[in-house]
Amino acid sequence: MSREAVERYCQRNTLDLGKQIGFGIHGRVFTVIGRTGNWLTAAKVFEDEAPFERELAVYHRLEESKIIRIGSFAVPLLIDFDTEEKIIEMTLVDRPFCLDFASAYLDELPAYFPPFDQAWHSDKENQFGSEHWPEVLAAIRELESLGIYQTDVSPSNIALPKGQH
Repeated sequence: MSREAVERYCQRNTLDLGKQIGFGIHGRVFTVIGRTGNWLTAAKVFEDEAPFERELAVYHRLEESKIIRIGSFAVPLLIDFDTEEKIIEMTLVDRPFCLDFASAYLDELPAYFPPFDQAWHSDKENQFGSEHWPEVLAAIRELESLGIYQTDVSPSNIALPKGQH
């Protein structure tokens, strides 16, 4: 289903569909190639409406704030979106990066969300390594200062430079 949605998006926008470069619980990510071959972007297609809307809202917030980096982490820029197909097209970024905002919330966390307590911090410090955790935590705090609460903090979403974990 998701590949067909991206194919329709590409056809409507005179783009060529590239290869799948990622997937997760919320959807899949494909490369998208301009017809002239001069640029390459990413198109993320979502299975469900709520994660699509959350991620799109985060990209709008980042765009409004003119944010292209969170600390030392690159952030994709919003290129386009399609609400019917639930697709977000964005720039590709290299490591270190901060991306995948489908599990992020704007301005406040839902009441049912567990607290970021000491056990959570210890778990994340173990995932990222004690030498990198302060840099990752600083990025999380910078997102929070923008009213973006990233609940899916993992090395695949906040990726360190290659070879650093």
